Amino acid sequence: MKENVAIIGCGTVGTALGRLLGKAGYPIVGISTTHPEKADRVAEHLGALHASAAPWEVTGNAGLIFITTPDDAIRNICDTLASKMAVPPGSVVIHCSGALPSTILASARNHGASIVSLHPLQTFVSAEQAEALVPGSYFAVEGDQAAIPVARRLVNDLEGVWLEISPTLKPLYHAAAVAASNYLVTLLDMSFQFNRMAGISAPSAFKALSPLIHGTLRNIDKQGIPQALTGPIARGDVETVAGHVASIREHMPRFLPIYRSLGVHAVDLSLEKGTISEETATRLRTALEPH
Repeated sequence: MKENVAIIGCGTVGTALGRLLGKAGYPIVGISTTHPEKADRVAEHLGALHASAAPWEVTGNAGLIFITTPDDAIRNICDTLASKMAVPPGSVVIHCSGALPSTILASARNHGASIVSLHPLQTFVSAEQAEALVPGSYFAVEGDQAAIPVARRLVNDLEGVWLEISPTLKPLYHAAAVAASNYLVTLLDMSFQFNRMAGISAPSAFKALSPLIHGTLRNIDKQGIPQALTGPIARGDVETVAGHVASIREHMPRFLPIYRSLGVHAVDLSLEKGTISEETATRLRTALEPH
C-alpha cells in the first residue's frame, strides 16, 4: 500500500503532481491552499478526502506531505505544521523548489519526519501541460538519507529520471535551469525585437527563426558545445560583428550590453572549438568593446 499524500499549495506543480501521484496509486488525502473554494475544487478534481485553507488540518493522516507553495512560503508553512503538531512522526516532508535546500524543512525533521527536496527540471505554463511533461523529465533530489529511497520510488512512479545534487550548490543548479529556460525566452525576445526593428512582423519573425532555433538545439544534442556554435564569431568575421555592434548602438542601444557579453563568451567558445586564432579572438573582443 502506497503512502497517503497531502499537498499544500495547489498551483501548477502541486495540482499536476497530485494528479500524477493519484494515477500512480497514491491516495490523496488532503489538499490545502489559501483560497477555500480553490482547495475544494482541486480536492474534487483529485479525489482528495479533505480540503482546507488551513494546512495543518489536512496532514494528520499523510505519510507524504508535499509543500508546493511559492519558495518564500515553504519554510513558514513547514514551521506552522510543526508548531501545530501536524507532522506525523515517520512521514516524509517534501518541497519542490529548485533553488532552496531541503534543510528549510528542518522543523519537520525535529518532529520525527524526514525531509527531501524533489524538483522537476521542466517548464510548466499550466497544470495540464505539467501533467503531460513530467514523465520523462529529470528530478533533482537532495535530502535526508532516510527519505532518499522514498524519493527514488516517487521519481520512478512519476516516470521521471533521477538526478541527485548537492544542497550547497543548488543555487548554481537552479541558475542553470533559469539560463536554459527563462533566459532563452529573454534572448529570443531580443532576437524578435531586432527583426521587428528591421521591418519583419512578429509572427513572421518567429516562423522564420523557428527552424534555426530547432536546428541549433538538434546540433547541441548531436554535437555538444562548443561544436554546435556557428556564425560570424565562430568564423572570425570581425567586420560583420562590428557592423552588428554599430547597428544595435544606433537603433536599439539598450540591447548592446547583452549582445556584447554574449559575444565575448562566444569568442571563448570559438577558441575552444578551434575555429579562430588568438589574434582573431583579440580583434573580435576589440570589436565588441564599448566605445
